[in-house]
Amino acid sequence: MPYNFVIFSLSPWNINYGANIKDLSYELAKHNHRVLYIDTPLKRKDRWLKRDKPFVKEVEERIKSGNLLKQVGENLWHYIPQEILESVNQVKSASLFNLVNGVNNKRFSKSILRAVKQIGFDEFIIINDNEVYNGLTIKELVKPSLYVYYLRDKLSAMKYWKLHVGRVEPSLIQSADVVVANSEYLSDYAAEFNKHSYYVGQGCDVTHFLTRPPQTDIDAMLKDIPGPIVGYMGAINAERLDISLIEGIATKMPDYSFVFIGIEDETFKQSALHQLKNVYFLGKKDFSELPAFLYGVDVTINPQAMNEITIGNYPRKVDEYLAAGKPVVATKTHAMNPFREHVYLGESVDDYVTLIPKAIAENNAAKAAARRDFALEHTWKKNAELILEAIEKVKPAK
Repeated sequence: MPYNFVIFSLSPWNINYGANIKDLSYELAKHNHRVLYIDTPLKRKDRWLKRDKPFVKEVEERIKSGNLLKQVGENLWHYIPQEILESVNQVKSASLFNLVNGVNNKRFSKSILRAVKQIGFDEFIIINDNEVYNGLTIKELVKPSLYVYYLRDKLSAMKYWKLHVGRVEPSLIQSADVVVANSEYLSDYAAEFNKHSYYVGQGCDVTHFLTRPPQTDIDAMLKDIPGPIVGYMGAINAERLDISLIEGIATKMPDYSFVFIGIEDETFKQSALHQLKNVYFLGKKDFSELPAFLYGVDVTINPQAMNEITIGNYPRKVDEYLAAGKPVVATKTHAMNPFREHVYLGESVDDYVTLIPKAIAENNAAKAAARRDFALEHTWKKNAELILEAIEKVKPAK
């Protein structure tokens, strides 16, 4: 049975990097569900301090023209809220936060109801993609037929969100009709507050990584870097990666080159890793260049820090590593459990030092093919189907 979905998220629609919720929106629309994506409302301070940013300009232009609702695909619409919200994340007083955030929720609910009326949805299901603050009381204000909380990150563990998320998110989870999470750790956490909490896995389009690029592209990417090469690609920040672990591995394995692609945070920029001759930081690369990197390395790694952020964080990059057929050595976290048959899991420097050469030595065509097959199981189609199954479990009988 086709549904009407109203989706909102922490992620703006027009961003220059991949967003799970956009992929899920397209997948739901592909299967005859009608999807209305309500964009992230502008904050008052961003309207002025970031007025030169493309997403702010688009919002201002769409509001000025009155073109708030735009069809962006078959069965898929994008709506720009005209209401401006106040910044609340750094408000220290819980009572003041509750007051201002309550005002924000009322403003946001007006946008949702206006969009729903304009598109002509008589009834609809809301999917809230990890938007704790803006979604806190939306169920009561908008009254959807079902309210789905899509949990993908433990925001309360992140510095930026620590002040209030840990206090208010449990009540949001409790009030939701159903919670769907992309890791078993997060579904277990949600189940403490809502018995209708389900693990639905993660979609990932890995087709970009299935084909080996020309050798000239690979050579250009890794020019003058001696093998064996250990590779990592993704965000390079100290909240998610263990700098001391990486330093220990690289120091104990001087004959291996450790190559990192991605944007470094200040902690990494100032780290001793930049003094090690066998460690290379190649900076940010275009998405089109990533296969050349993966097919040029001998083994890939995901040396995560062990904390509340990473323990339940779905490792999307590991799917991309596996799609290229590459052996993977990763830190053993709760979220890595579904990968254990295809990934070498370790916890210490000595584990990595043992597993990296082992992974290279044991690599063969059959193992590479099995890794690709496993990565291809994690489709958006399957992810959408599991979310729909969770909805069916709690949907009121007509």
